[in-house]
Amino acid sequence: MALANKYRPKSFSEVIGQDNAVVALRNIIKNQNFHNGYIFSGTRGVGKTTLGRLFAKALNCSNYDLEKGETCNVCTNCEAIQTNSHLDLIEIDAASRTGVDDMRELLDSVQYRPSQGKYKVYLIDEVHMLSMQSFNALLKTLEEPPSHVIFIMATTETHKIPKTIISRCLQFNLKLVSDELIKENIKKVFKEENVTSDEKSLDLLVELAKGSVRDSLTLSDQAISHCDGNLDEESISKLHGVLDLSSTTKLFDSIFINEADKVVEELKRYQSLDVNYEILFERALSFLHQKIIEMTLLDDKSTQSLNLYYQFFSNGLVDAKHTGKTRDCFDIAVLRCLTFTVKNKTELKKKSKLVKEIRPKPIKESLQTEDLKATEKLKKQELVEDNQLEKVKEEENKLENLKDLTSSNWLHIFDLLDLTGPSRAFFSNLQIEKVEENTIFFKGADMFAERINKENIQNLIDSLVRLGYPEYKLEIESSENAKNTPSSKWVKQRAEEIKIFKEEIISSDLLIKLKNDFGENIDASKITVIDHEE
Repeated sequence: MALANKYRPKSFSEVIGQDNAVVALRNIIKNQNFHNGYIFSGTRGVGKTTLGRLFAKALNCSNYDLEKGETCNVCTNCEAIQTNSHLDLIEIDAASRTGVDDMRELLDSVQYRPSQGKYKVYLIDEVHMLSMQSFNALLKTLEEPPSHVIFIMATTETHKIPKTIISRCLQFNLKLVSDELIKENIKKVFKEENVTSDEKSLDLLVELAKGSVRDSLTLSDQAISHCDGNLDEESISKLHGVLDLSSTTKLFDSIFINEADKVVEELKRYQSLDVNYEILFERALSFLHQKIIEMTLLDDKSTQSLNLYYQFFSNGLVDAKHTGKTRDCFDIAVLRCLTFTVKNKTELKKKSKLVKEIRPKPIKESLQTEDLKATEKLKKQELVEDNQLEKVKEEENKLENLKDLTSSNWLHIFDLLDLTGPSRAFFSNLQIEKVEENTIFFKGADMFAERINKENIQNLIDSLVRLGYPEYKLEIESSENAKNTPSSKWVKQRAEEIKIFKEEIISSDLLIKLKNDFGENIDASKITVIDHEE
């Protein structure tokens, strides 16, 4: 008998890694508070069907212990359910009975009372495989089932079940079982089966199981047959095409110090051993994930490189699934990491061919060079200081000119305002005629002057106050003679920039070469500039 069947849990206490679901089911039976239906969802081999059978056994057990929450496993009902011969536990494989006629035939028997136990339990495995018509046929019965009927559904793909079905059931999401629990379970099974093994071989089996208890037992069964009851890491590695767990650490150690030769040698070794590259991808991502967490806790800035490496391997795994070339994608991901590795200081010694030979200069020549460099440096510093002084003076003059708001400096002040939206659009098209006492007299075209409201005016006043100006009053007059506005200034400035840009294009090496080689004469009139800021 297969280990997965031989060691299938016979009571709630034997179920591993699903404590939340077990506690809930025990309380449901204890309080006799039954729901219309139950959905057990989760990945393969985590106990969906097993829990469904145990729940059915607990419901029909003649000597169920309410305090301990355990079945007796000796009564007629328990023994019949354990051997799959109970008349009131109807198991349906939805994958092979997807049609609506199968569902109607099933539902016709719902009205009849149980013949052996207290409840008639319908256990539908892979329920997501049912057709939409089958779900619709089940819907009404599931909404108001007879008191003696309970529906239990198991699925790996909950998103394929209609929401109307899910809303009428209690759902238990079964999680992946932890590596520690799977390892302890395998040890227990090996002890019962008189199988010897080392720790590393167990670690490999746990890694390959990926959180599935059934997979771990199936892999153990295969390993026992291959190794004749004496498991070791080397034999299991060859059987499943995986490397020893230290190989990933060895590979990344070479990447971190940029030892390209060793990395390439390691990749060639993987190829010669015909390893499972999907597992290598998973190990690399797991290693980097753990390393990133460690470095983050140490506040180490090297996590930037590790994040980049993680992206290379995750993208490589996606590409591998699309192209089917898993080995090539893994190799490219590794080589990309090498490309972005910070070079070690010792690299100059290792890659001497790439480094030019440096010969020492004569002492006199080197002294003269140093003197010249020092003199040039002083001159540059003096020029920089002079330029800085000039800039400071210019800034001081500008600030002095902007001290009082006038019609002449309005264009400069407007650039400093934090106006936004319609207020900025309106006042950018107005010209200051004059400023008398605390009143600013504006004028502008009708389409702008007449559309300014109290909110726009207050926005301008507040913006001027934030720049340090007093709280002015505004007078706005409609006039078509307003030409000295911030908007017109911007248009002129933009036109000048475009003109300079055209001149730069005409004088560029590319156009000169075109003219010389092909006799093509391009002037400013033939160049169209699309201004995206207009």
